[in-house]
Amino acid sequence: MHPITRRRLLKGVLGASGTLAVVSLVAACGGAPAATPTTAPAAAQPTSAPAPTSAPAAATAAPTAQATTAAQPTTAAQPTTAAAATAAPTTQASTATAPLPASTASLTMTKFTLNNAKLLAWAWQSFTPDADKWIADQAAAWGKANGGTVEYDVVQNSVFPQKLAAAIEAKTVPDVIMLSSVLYYQGLNILTDLTEQYNAFDKLAGGYYKSLLPGIQVDGKIYGLPIETGPSPLFTRLDVVQQATGKREPPKTLDDMENIAKQVNKPPGFYGIGWTLGRTPDGNGNTLDVMLADGGFLVTKDGTKPTIMSDGTIAALTRIKRWWDEKLVPPDSTSWDDTGNNNAYQSKRVCFVDNPASIYGWLVSNDQQLLANTSMAPMPSGKAGSFASGAGGWCWTVSNASKTRDGAIALAQFLDQPDNLEIECERVGGRWFPPYQDLANKPFWKSRPQFVYYPQLITNAVYESYPAAPAPNLMAALGEADTGLVIADMMQAVIVNGADPQKAASDAQAKYEAIFKKHNLG
Repeated sequence: MHPITRRRLLKGVLGASGTLAVVSLVAACGGAPAATPTTAPAAAQPTSAPAPTSAPAAATAAPTAQATTAAQPTTAAQPTTAAAATAAPTTQASTATAPLPASTASLTMTKFTLNNAKLLAWAWQSFTPDADKWIADQAAAWGKANGGTVEYDVVQNSVFPQKLAAAIEAKTVPDVIMLSSVLYYQGLNILTDLTEQYNAFDKLAGGYYKSLLPGIQVDGKIYGLPIETGPSPLFTRLDVVQQATGKREPPKTLDDMENIAKQVNKPPGFYGIGWTLGRTPDGNGNTLDVMLADGGFLVTKDGTKPTIMSDGTIAALTRIKRWWDEKLVPPDSTSWDDTGNNNAYQSKRVCFVDNPASIYGWLVSNDQQLLANTSMAPMPSGKAGSFASGAGGWCWTVSNASKTRDGAIALAQFLDQPDNLEIECERVGGRWFPPYQDLANKPFWKSRPQFVYYPQLITNAVYESYPAAPAPNLMAALGEADTGLVIADMMQAVIVNGADPQKAASDAQAKYEAIFKKHNLG
């Protein structure tokens, strides 16, 4: 299952009457307590696992123009260490002393005069309730220390879009809002320009991962401060792979993964490849990840036309059909919901699955032995390379209608200051991975080998719009196709109905073209 954070959150759309309607596609994500949901919004994003590059040698300069295309991912390689942090930014919120260890620390307080003002912040659930409460308490303490009040509400994920839609209609938008679909909400003209604050923080702790920028920047202006990143790695049973190859290493190519799967496959009790082939968001995502690896991109470079009907898509469909025909995939995977691959991995029925870190969270709480034998690595390369299709993450945004806008910005800065954010991410326990490059070198992450590939996963991440930039109207069109499960239907046509891959791709192309026409694209 893929978390509600990104690829397919809940999709907000403007109805024909101009009122804000919300179409929700909520899927449970985990098959475990504290699992993470799955769905995507208008600014929807992909889901996948990537390949490493080295971090910059020093903090990078502030961005000056909007990114037009995502960076070309590379093939897998061992990640390197990130750069040293530079001096603190000269913003209105100044930091104090360094925090204590995460187990006991409170966040480092920053100074801002609220003058008895009250700030309202809305956050999505992290699915670590104690962490959510702890962060809320820290925000409240910051408000009190600065002469005001902060109400930090953790809103249930399944109702967050509807609640925000109602607040937009009523012109009662919270001062500070946690969002992943920043481009969509910026398109509704409700967000404050945070370019100055982003540029200042981008000089700290090695800077933000640059793959996050296209999802929060429009016309050179930046509307969010990144909170976390959540790529979708390939989960691998290292102990099982070792039996086949003699090495505890995840596969580097899809061909390697298939060959290993053939060697370890022992149906009906154990299957090599735990791909979700159901009519569900994870079915979309798992198929898309293979498509990208084989060169089956969704759109043209200018983002105006869909390109589903391509040699890359047909190669990917043919590849997955071969896995199915050779019984490398569980036969019930065509009816899985978004908990199916989680449950298959957690119950030790499969060797490989493509999923976000919700499985990791379950393993930490329930199966330390399986955790020790688990790798979270880049998506293996296909005919076109290795693509990390899980770009983006949660961001703090500020309402442009806030009556205390400077105070709201100061609260967002307090929560996003690197030392503070590291403690928050540690409290969440792995479901949030920090967006600052140097924080990957903190003991919490270094002591957990499952996260060794995360810097490269994030660095090489691309948006679902790749090779086009994730423009708001394009992401709205792709989000509608995601909600309609067009990719999952294409895969099911081949697997369940026996359609020729070329015919299935052609039908999906027609569906995308109709959706693009509705969004004045093409």
